[in-house]
Amino acid sequence: MTMDVTTLLERNAPGFERDAVEDAFPAYELDGPLTEDDIWEALTDVEDPELPVSLVDLGLIRGVELEDGHVAVQMTLTYTGCPAREIMLTMVERRLELLDGVESATAELDYTEPWSPEDMTDEGREQLGDAGFACPLSGRSQQ
Repeated sequence: MTMDVTTLLERNAPGFERDAVEDAFPAYELDGPLTEDDIWEALTDVEDPELPVSLVDLGLIRGVELEDGHVAVQMTLTYTGCPAREIMLTMVERRLELLDGVESATAELDYTEPWSPEDMTDEGREQLGDAGFACPLSGRSQQ
């Protein structure tokens, strides 16, 4: 999903409300019972509020668990002081609450392993480059 910066900021503005989420994310059709793969796929609709890349492609989503209609998402941030953390947590929860079969969703931050550019998918790197952002190929210094 690619959109211009103005649309991104409007969609993800502080105060992102449950009522606004109906128009913020596309419908997601299930081919059967909800699976963790469906959850990962649906989360690709949640873009970073400051970058035109999904949280999945940025490597910020670390894990998902589905149990009895509840989805728990573990995620990290590019840095611990990220000012958009509450917006991102809310967007993840709201996106998942729109899926058939999800009764509740929680997103929690986990800083066990720090984020690195190596966590990004190739598609995420390409999207950043297409948007004019410099993106290192690796989080490790090259000697």
